[in-house]
Amino acid sequence: MPTEKSTQSRQNQHTSDRNVEIITPIKVRSHTGQPDSSRPFRFTVMPVLLLFMGLVVMAAGGFIVIRHLTKHPVNVNEKTQGTQTSEVHIPKKPAPDDTRRTRIEVDPSTPPALVTVDPQQTMKPQPTIPAAKQALEKETAEKLDAVNRLIESGKTHEKNDRFAFAHTDYREALKLAPESKEAQKALNRVKERIVGQQFQKLMSDGLAAYHDGRYQSARTRLLKAKSFRPDSREVQNALLQVDEAIRLAKIEKLRQKALTAKQAEDWNNALRAYLGVLKIDPNISFAVQGKERALEHIRVAKRIRFFLEKPDAMASNPQLQNAVLLIEEAESLQPKGPQLSQRLDELKAMVDAARTPVTVMIESDNLTEVTVYKVGKLGRFTTRELSLRPGSYTVVGSRDGYKDVREKIIVKPYQKALRVTVICKNKV
Repeated sequence: MPTEKSTQSRQNQHTSDRNVEIITPIKVRSHTGQPDSSRPFRFTVMPVLLLFMGLVVMAAGGFIVIRHLTKHPVNVNEKTQGTQTSEVHIPKKPAPDDTRRTRIEVDPSTPPALVTVDPQQTMKPQPTIPAAKQALEKETAEKLDAVNRLIESGKTHEKNDRFAFAHTDYREALKLAPESKEAQKALNRVKERIVGQQFQKLMSDGLAAYHDGRYQSARTRLLKAKSFRPDSREVQNALLQVDEAIRLAKIEKLRQKALTAKQAEDWNNALRAYLGVLKIDPNISFAVQGKERALEHIRVAKRIRFFLEKPDAMASNPQLQNAVLLIEEAESLQPKGPQLSQRLDELKAMVDAARTPVTVMIESDNLTEVTVYKVGKLGRFTTRELSLRPGSYTVVGSRDGYKDVREKIIVKPYQKALRVTVICKNKV
């Protein structure tokens, strides 16, 4: 039966263990020996005293161990290292009750103690990470590391103005981590830098071509620059200058073409050039005046050509008068080139010839009525002298009871006197 002191000791032990973390008990090899059979009785004073002292020592040691384990938990599955060592003896068979007694030697100077712990706490298995999850985490870590390296490399290239290389690095980083805001921001930034470089180069090349007079090349480059920055006032102003230069260059080219045609008295081509200028700008004065002058030259040249090809037209007084007026109009034309002057001289000579009469002698029998078309009825006579301008004339003779006679005469300019006989001889 337990003594009063042992009971008090156990109570004190339970009181000190209330705030201690429960550790799964492990059965420890017993160090107690077999009772001596030679002793006359089992329970003597000495064994009881030894047992009591042992319990006191164990309680004190257990308190120290539990306090230490509270601050520094011990994993029974791993070996501890340090100045303090613990030996744990695990039994092969579990104890029949819910608790086990474990003897733990912490320090040689500390007496052993028995500690009551919860087996469910100590024997609980450690959680393990699945292999697939570990592989995924490893792959993710390696990918976040590669992304960081690419971003840092891109920053280095960007600082050294190697924007194409930086763009490649940032783009690869974004492929590895599409959700990376840093990579996306960096890629957008370097794209803007690249666009800025290309824009400035195109602007520079375009303006250089403009100053060299290569306006179409300049316009091509400036339009490409505008595709990068459509709202840029700089490129818009440059394009206005280039377009104006192109317009003026076209006008100048047409003006030179008109001047060349005018000098060659090719008024049809000159007119086409002036019309081309007016299509670009209908208010250009030299083109307006040039158009009117070209039309006048074309009209006069066409009329002169008519009289030169059909001189007989001037046999009539109205046409002769038209030819005279045409000469006056042609004399006032400017410029008057050698071709116009030559044709005008020919026309003047033809008009002079047409206005210079030729003597025509008509002989008859004084019985025949003579009529000259374009002149009139001459009556009956034996000889009649007429002054006729160059041209074609028809002389008709008639007499009662006789057949009419008809003669056609052509009076040529500066021709000698003509003789024509008109007599009706054949009776009806």
